[in-house]
Amino acid sequence: MSYAIPSQPRKSLSLTIRLSALLIAAVVLPLLITIITSEAILRPTLTAQATAQMENDAQSHVAAIDSALIANEQDLSVLGQFYAIQHFLLGDQVYREQALSELTLGYHLDSNFSAWTLFDKTGAQPRLSYPALPGRDGQYYIPPDILAQLQSPHKTLISDTYLDENTHTGYVYIYTTISSAQNKVIGIARATYMLTDIWAEVNNETNAASGSYAMIVDENGVRIGYTNKDTTLTTLPTALFKSIAPLSSTFQQKMQAENLYGDNNSAVTNLDDKGLASQLQSSQQSASFQFTPALQGAAYQAYIVQCQSARWTYIVLRPVSTITGAANQQDTYLLILAVAITILAAIVGILVGRTMTRPILRSVTSLTKSSEMLKTLAAREQARAKEQKWIVESAQTGLSSMQQYAKASSSAAHKLDEMGREFAQSWERYNTQIRQRNLYAIISAANYIEKASLHQERTSKGLNTAIQVTNQVTEQLLSGATSASDAATQMEEVIKQLRRLVGE
Repeated sequence: MSYAIPSQPRKSLSLTIRLSALLIAAVVLPLLITIITSEAILRPTLTAQATAQMENDAQSHVAAIDSALIANEQDLSVLGQFYAIQHFLLGDQVYREQALSELTLGYHLDSNFSAWTLFDKTGAQPRLSYPALPGRDGQYYIPPDILAQLQSPHKTLISDTYLDENTHTGYVYIYTTISSAQNKVIGIARATYMLTDIWAEVNNETNAASGSYAMIVDENGVRIGYTNKDTTLTTLPTALFKSIAPLSSTFQQKMQAENLYGDNNSAVTNLDDKGLASQLQSSQQSASFQFTPALQGAAYQAYIVQCQSARWTYIVLRPVSTITGAANQQDTYLLILAVAITILAAIVGILVGRTMTRPILRSVTSLTKSSEMLKTLAAREQARAKEQKWIVESAQTGLSSMQQYAKASSSAAHKLDEMGREFAQSWERYNTQIRQRNLYAIISAANYIEKASLHQERTSKGLNTAIQVTNQVTEQLLSGATSASDAATQMEEVIKQLRRLVGE
């Protein structure tokens, strides 16, 4: 009997790999959910926290700037109440020395003062100054637009920004009007205030966070304060005294006439910062926004605070990457952790899978051997059953022939007996002795043939019965061989399923 060659089962993933994949999925999925949650929730939270920190930082710096300027304005305004200064401005030279002493006293109130000066109300010439008389800034001692505002009592204001080329320090003038006892303007007091402490506030912004810096933009759109990365402070920042948008021709003329922002007019050039300029010029200005500042190649988070004592805008800038650094760092840690756990889960899955599949594979090997033995046994039994069946069939054929010959012998004997009887009836025609002898021989032979035929018939019946029993045994043997072959086939199917389970 021939056997069909079983087709090779389609290769599937092994049980070890599937267990590893399940373990990896069970471990990595929560980490992925955590990373997604971090991106969706933690980043906006960190941005909000950073914005709040920037707001507090900017507010504290602006408060310090406002406090310094307001305090100095108040110190200067007190000067107008001194009796000696009032009389000196009214033309009484007797009070000159006392007025100078009072200017000296005011000068020493703050280390950032470089001069205290008295003008008459026309502002044409300085009347008295400490420690020395000042020179003109461009064409004027006091610019016409400022002089026009200082014609009413109790008026205090702060000028635009100038630059001392010798000390590389910016400064402003603080003006206040001096009134007589009749509340009429009789002169103008001016304090030259160096921006050293204000620039220090701007420079200190680097301590807030990595990459953080600040700037101050005046009402003209010029950067009058900018974080200096030169710790020696011997050079000025590149963006300092650069405008964030093109300056109008009118202001350029004013800047040249008053020598604003330095002795060299070419120092004030345009350094476009469109994102910042649009925010400062917008009627719906947002305190916090993101943009890419000039001289920077990445996005920054900015926070704007308006100064109360001057028309200045204080801007804190911090890299977005720094703000989201904690989230990025956490994502990095989570990814590293995910990779490490994935490798560990894969190793554990391989070990567990191999531990589980090893007994199964041993069972598969044993079942394979048993199946092969069953197939061999079934083949042998089928061969024997076929041989026995052939013998039975041959015996049946011989038996059938014997039965036919037995019947023929019986018929011949019966015929011989009839002939003998007929011969006996014609007895008179033969010699008596011969007749008797022949007749006896015929009758004896006929009787013997008949008895032999009867014996063959009985023998053939017994042989037939034996053949039937042998045939039944052969059929049972063949059936057992077929059942063994079917069992081997089923066992092969079980082996295939087990191999498919373990991926072999």
